[in-house]
Amino acid sequence: MMENFNGKRTEMARQTEPERTPQLAQAVLIKPGRTGGQTVAPFTRRNFLTTYPAAGVGLGLLAKDARAQNGGGGSSITSNFNGTAIPAGDWIWFTAVFKVSGLGSAPVTIGFMGSIQFSVNGTLYVVAVPSAFVTFSPSASLATTVFSNGQWITTVPSSGLAGSVFFDGVAVQSPSPSGFPGGINPVTWQGTFFSMTPGISLQWQWAAAAYDSASFGSDYTLLGVKPVDDNKASVYQNSDHAGTPEDFKTYVVGGARGGGGANFTGSLSGTAACAPTQGNMTGGGGGGSA
Repeated sequence: MMENFNGKRTEMARQTEPERTPQLAQAVLIKPGRTGGQTVAPFTRRNFLTTYPAAGVGLGLLAKDARAQNGGGGSSITSNFNGTAIPAGDWIWFTAVFKVSGLGSAPVTIGFMGSIQFSVNGTLYVVAVPSAFVTFSPSASLATTVFSNGQWITTVPSSGLAGSVFFDGVAVQSPSPSGFPGGINPVTWQGTFFSMTPGISLQWQWAAAAYDSASFGSDYTLLGVKPVDDNKASVYQNSDHAGTPEDFKTYVVGGARGGGGANFTGSLSGTAACAPTQGNMTGGGGGGSA
């Protein structure tokens, strides 16, 4: 569901006024509770500890929102869409991937929460991205990713992987009646990474591709998301990039950062480096809703 920031429903119609910067004619929030028809769980301290009780009793919510700061666990990447328009009803599939350094012999879980924003004809769109958790496990022999309880949950082997690991994804439907134009610029994905494990660092990127299936974003559990680039580490033993929706590949079209064909995730953005935030109840990890 899409609402403006004062809580009233609004139609995402094409604006007749030219785009004005920095003043915006309208702001549309794609809310955390419902993204493209798919239920998304809000991030809280409780749902992290419920999913990962071994993370420790000292974890507080590490940030109340995902601010665009490269440092302290916060990071942002700004890129752009290509010139292909995205017709009304088609979907943009945003995916984010990373490579992690500093893993040891013990399991490591990295969490992420964030948002995506871009402006079209004077309207600012803010997309709430599902929270995501990736566990690097020495005992894992197969990389997997599932969408469960409104969150992306990915488990991969701690070593031996080639390429990047999928950690987050969100689908956004192009609005009626005009759709999205080509060439949207800038498009920014921002968020906060966190972990209870010290000494790790990561490099991440995002991509976006367009799909013309009406049901694409209705149920993330049906997408068949490939968890890793590696062509032998998951059930999808092919050369597709991490984040590819394997069960919807035939519906890919040009648009966003992709050209269709075999480009199932779109071109990757530039790379940002980040050290995940650590937090504890007494050491200053902020308080969050329970």
